[in-house]
Amino acid sequence: MKSNITFKEAILYWLKLGFISFGGPASQISMMYEDIVEKKKWVDEKSFFHALNFTMILPGPEAQQLATYLGWLMHGRIGGLIAGTLFILPSFFILSFLTYLYIQYSNNIWGEGILYGIKAAVIAIIFYASIKIAKKVLKKFYYWLMAITAFIAINIFDINLPIIIIISGLLGFVFHFYKNYNKSNEFKKNNFINNEILQSSLKTLIKVLFIWFIIFSIIFYTNESILINLSIFFSQAALVTFGGAYALLPYVFQNIIESQGWLTSQQMIDGLALGESTPGPLIMIVTYVGFIVGWYNDILNISSPLISAILCGSIATFFTFLPSFAFIFIGAPIIELSKENKSLEIPLNFITSAVVGLIANLGYMLAYNSLWTDNNGIDYFDKHLLILIILSLLALTKAKVGILPLLITLGLTGMMMKIYF
Repeated sequence: MKSNITFKEAILYWLKLGFISFGGPASQISMMYEDIVEKKKWVDEKSFFHALNFTMILPGPEAQQLATYLGWLMHGRIGGLIAGTLFILPSFFILSFLTYLYIQYSNNIWGEGILYGIKAAVIAIIFYASIKIAKKVLKKFYYWLMAITAFIAINIFDINLPIIIIISGLLGFVFHFYKNYNKSNEFKKNNFINNEILQSSLKTLIKVLFIWFIIFSIIFYTNESILINLSIFFSQAALVTFGGAYALLPYVFQNIIESQGWLTSQQMIDGLALGESTPGPLIMIVTYVGFIVGWYNDILNISSPLISAILCGSIATFFTFLPSFAFIFIGAPIIELSKENKSLEIPLNFITSAVVGLIANLGYMLAYNSLWTDNNGIDYFDKHLLILIILSLLALTKAKVGILPLLITLGLTGMMMKIYF
């Protein structure tokens, strides 16, 4: 690892990355590898992939957590804090601005047309994501069984997503220990933890809990139910959304849309489209969700939709990303002790398999609600939207079209369809 990396160099790099990190986690991780490992040589390849393996087993956005981990490797906690914050800060402001434009102009014919086309692209993107993850993870019959079970559990039995995630992880641990029952030495080596580092990580955990408690206490003191519910909801979401943003979406859909009624499924699709078209992690869609909730609710009797929206967007973002920083600052020192720990591989795959089923269910629900609509009391099937969804999916899977070009193309296509048909 390069020893003379200055804070100025690091800050400028992470800020630049925050503005250009389009394309989702795979693209963002590739950017970091090319810049930090190959070009700048700030971190060696082994350390980079060791950090990546750790972030892949965590709930939350793996690319943002990887940036935090690499910043921590180079400059300690302050370096990790700077890297992780600058990775998401440009996206926060850009997405807030785009959400404001969306609220102002989505109801005219141009806006309706653009959103109509983008809707098809977004549904295709969700199915495409589930296919990509499935190809990587569902390599054994029991992983397929876990994915199908998760799909049935949330779709038919309406079981909450956190419960599905926890049960799938527990099943993974049971299966792992069953397969390695006679390999006791492996577990002894994997369970070794330096007491000094463990104590340091425990102190960090206490500090993070204290920060969460202080901020939440201030919000609780306001006695504003929406702010309290947002804080609790996104704190919970950050702890159970293994698989990043696409795992968060079913959780948001099930709770904020169906239970709370704060957003419609159409608004969720539009938010995903905005998130896909901005730099930063896709999980920044939480900023959009908070912004929408704040705009349409008079928070603290402020009587300013914009201030309410920015406040709620900030709260949603803070409580989503606080655990992401905590996971790195607590876990990274421990993870650095061992480069060969394989004990979480099968439990992680069980969780990711369940996530595949949950993402597939999200795509199914959004497609169903979009294709079958009520037209003056008569059920109407939108065959034009179905054609756009199929063409979008083919463009992603066969033609390898990028997500941003697809969104732009479908947006323009939808606009022309609304104007001329």
